[in-house]
Amino acid sequence: MSSARDWFVRAGSDGDGSMARPFSDPWEALDKCQSGDVIHVAGGKYFGRLGNGMWEVPLDDVQLLGGYAADFKSRDPWKNVTQLHWDKNSKNRPKQERLVSTKKGTVVDGFIIDQRDQCPYETSEQLGRKENPSCDSALRLALPGVVRNCVIVNPGFDGIVAPAGSTLENNLVVNAVNWGININSTTDKQAVAVVKNNTIAFTMSFKEPGKGAYNGSGLALKAHATVTGNIIAFSDSNGIYLTANPEKSTLTDNVFFMNLYSNLKFFSDGKDMPVDDKEMELLEEVGFKKVSNNEVKNPQLPVDAGWLDHVSKRTAATPGKLTMDEFNKARQVLGLPMIAKGGTPPSGVAPAMDLDKALKLLAPKGAGQAGARVRPLTVSFQEEAAAAPEKAYKRMEVSAWLSKPESVEGQPLELVVALSSVANVSSVPAPFKPDEHAGVFLHEPTGSYGRFVGFYRKGSTVQRVADAAMGDWQGSGPPPKLFLAKGTAYVMKGYPKAGFFVDSLEPYEAAAKVGSRPQGRDWFVRAGASGGDGSREKPFKDPWQALEKVESGDFVHVAEGEYYGKLKTGRWKIDAPYISLIGGYDAQFRERNPWKHPTRLFAPAEYKGRRDGYVIEGADDHTGAVVDGFVFDRATDNKYKPNGDLDYDNSEKLEHLWLSKPECAVRNNLFVNGAEGAVRIGSGNTLENNIFMNHHTRTVVVQRGFGTAPIIFRNNTVAFSWDIRFGQGNGRNGHLLSVENGVNAIIDGNIFEFADNDAIRLMANPADVELTNNTFNHNLWSNVMRPQENVTVDDKTFAQLKDFKFKKLAGNQVIPAGLPIDQKWFDAYLNRTAYVPGKVTMDDWNQLREMLGQPVLATGGQGPSGFMPLYPWEKALKLFPMNPKVTAGARAKDLPVSFTGVARAESNFDYQDVTWGDAAKNASTWDALDGKRVAMRVVIRGIDNQYQLPELSKDEYTPFTVTGPEGIDSGGLPMRMYVKKGSKAERAVRQAKAYSSGTPEQWYVIKGVARGQRQLIAEAVERAD
Repeated sequence: MSSARDWFVRAGSDGDGSMARPFSDPWEALDKCQSGDVIHVAGGKYFGRLGNGMWEVPLDDVQLLGGYAADFKSRDPWKNVTQLHWDKNSKNRPKQERLVSTKKGTVVDGFIIDQRDQCPYETSEQLGRKENPSCDSALRLALPGVVRNCVIVNPGFDGIVAPAGSTLENNLVVNAVNWGININSTTDKQAVAVVKNNTIAFTMSFKEPGKGAYNGSGLALKAHATVTGNIIAFSDSNGIYLTANPEKSTLTDNVFFMNLYSNLKFFSDGKDMPVDDKEMELLEEVGFKKVSNNEVKNPQLPVDAGWLDHVSKRTAATPGKLTMDEFNKARQVLGLPMIAKGGTPPSGVAPAMDLDKALKLLAPKGAGQAGARVRPLTVSFQEEAAAAPEKAYKRMEVSAWLSKPESVEGQPLELVVALSSVANVSSVPAPFKPDEHAGVFLHEPTGSYGRFVGFYRKGSTVQRVADAAMGDWQGSGPPPKLFLAKGTAYVMKGYPKAGFFVDSLEPYEAAAKVGSRPQGRDWFVRAGASGGDGSREKPFKDPWQALEKVESGDFVHVAEGEYYGKLKTGRWKIDAPYISLIGGYDAQFRERNPWKHPTRLFAPAEYKGRRDGYVIEGADDHTGAVVDGFVFDRATDNKYKPNGDLDYDNSEKLEHLWLSKPECAVRNNLFVNGAEGAVRIGSGNTLENNIFMNHHTRTVVVQRGFGTAPIIFRNNTVAFSWDIRFGQGNGRNGHLLSVENGVNAIIDGNIFEFADNDAIRLMANPADVELTNNTFNHNLWSNVMRPQENVTVDDKTFAQLKDFKFKKLAGNQVIPAGLPIDQKWFDAYLNRTAYVPGKVTMDDWNQLREMLGQPVLATGGQGPSGFMPLYPWEKALKLFPMNPKVTAGARAKDLPVSFTGVARAESNFDYQDVTWGDAAKNASTWDALDGKRVAMRVVIRGIDNQYQLPELSKDEYTPFTVTGPEGIDSGGLPMRMYVKKGSKAERAVRQAKAYSSGTPEQWYVIKGVARGQRQLIAEAVERAD
């Protein structure tokens, strides 16, 4: 094992975990530590990652020590109270025990856990716990460990849960509602727990107290244990509930008091047997390995009189094993009045105990040496290990090493690798020991099958990185992530022969591969033109005419005006790679400013056909599509109610734009009035300087696309995403940007305002996301929400953004942009939201209205009413921030005008006419034409995926198959052809009706260069019918 180290934590700090610059919360140290490390925590309140009130020990043999003074020179957990807490105002609730470890050798020493604010109570006075909803236990060890010097008060269920083999010492557990301490059995039937010098008091049950139920017992023993020197008092049922065979357990020097049914309940011959105050001599007959010096006496715990008054009234009113006189003796000691017989029925289970009053129970006056006490603790830190000598790692290609692993045996190497699944380490070379190491299969970065075993020390940082990445990729296809592995090469004893001991493993970013953009021609479009040919002098009248003729690399320049699409459907398709659709020109194409020369794409109100589909859709291979400078307004596709509200049920429910292929760019556009979102787009693309206004359910959704390049979402203004359940969060819709699983993202310089729930819904791994220079305001539930864990960061917890562990985080702020929102429309919005108590106060709304020069709202108005009325697109074009402090978001600007397209020369080759029967039916006759240009009438079967000409690139050509003009009756097997991607010929192939059997319906003449083995490189594809 590598040398263990010390980590330091102090509330309010913001350092690197050193003593000089401590972390601010134990979760940060738990996130960095390795096996054997010790985490020292100064007194203070800690709330966990994102304020979720949960901590989990991730590795074996980690120690958590609390109770330090701020300078870490002394330790007193009862003076320097170190609380693992949860803020009841946090939206991020705990989902498991406050502190949990599933690893062996965990030490938890010197912490306070008070779950009062987490547990549900019957009343605001917290005089009785609700049975439902239930609450989690305070602390759980799944494997043997140590818990000492801790205080557990008001736990949600059990106080401490630990397995046999654990040591629990000098802990105070008070006011649990099932078992105070619960010792579970394990597969090791010889393991013995040590339960020593603990005070377990007031363990309660929702069952009727004093009737012998299993719950409401101070100590549950389901395994062997040495129980010595404990105070076990005031249990609703039993002091100890024993289900394990007692032959290996000892019971010595314990003090029992006021356990309402028995001090020990066990099972003998299938019967439950209680030992109460009057029968303590029966302990000798139970069968313990050793029993001695256990007694029943009042430990004189300094219990708060008012709190005990509530508790004793509840229990004393119920007939049980203890008599009213015994309760009254306890009350008399505390100066409480006597209770008459016949009191009220049971109520007020586990009233909340104040922490300061619970701490006083550490000073019993009549327990002798039994029970938990304040005790002096020493302070020591691990010796700083000498720095290991630096290794000089040699960069090597994995493929070169795998071919001859023995050639670099024992040499330090640096490899770029992919990572898949768990690998067996039984064949690691000496001196490595398999039981001390774990392994993972590492692969060539291309994702080819060449793989080898990477192995590393258990509990190391390398293991943490590997464990987090395993399963993301299964070992086939392009890997979504690469890693830089540094370590030493070895020859393994088994197969695969190559093994690699990994010293370090970290993410590696390969240079993004971007296709070269082909040089196409310029097309021009102007509203109202007629009879044009697409030239600047004679433009087309609508973009659809150009889009039906474009080839890869072409530009379509569109002048200001209204465009309706083919047959006025308001729908357009981009179905060739590297097509640029550019709007915002004046009528003469001399200047371009989309905010000054709006270029609108929509279906007119009078259109009577179906309005389904995206306004612009990327079809087939639309890699590199550019959509720049348009107004997308789905108002005419929506239905509105008589009061102006959106009629969602009867409106079109697809986004304005859907692009799935990579290298696309969406810039300088306005998207407004979408009944279900604005843009759906794959990763590896760019959205920049767009305005998104007034959408329902969601606004922009980024899905995992092709390759690993990030989505770039930069300088956009995104405002008003609606949902029927606004301000309620917890996975509801109404978000502005959704980044889905597997997406890498750069989110920079955007304005996010007025989400009905979450501004950013982040399903992607935050470690793959850069979040920089964005502004957030008036988002009704959160600014960032992660659905997998249902955790959020809102305005009040904005500093917790760092807890997400983004790849890069800087420059984000909560500040109103002062978008100049139409007052009448904004009044409708505020009638719905401002008068509903929520995360934005009336003062916040009025500060915004004052910035916009609008009258302020009076409190006590009537609401909510109104739902997503139409927003005028003309006003949406002017949504630029008025707050001079805000530099994020979209801006209007003049854009450069240049026409760089080239005239596409038509090829004019001579082709030899051949027929299927004479030339193509047989391989021998076709091979004779190899290298010649031929023309042949055929039927197109459809797109294929086989490439059998090595000189043709998959990135540049599309294969398809054909048969003779009589279809299957033509004879011979289908023939494979290739067509250049993005060409007019490819479009013809893709538009052809696929043929499989029967009488053909379409015929084509294919012209191109014949190649051997019945193949052809097509240069032209023309309809022949």
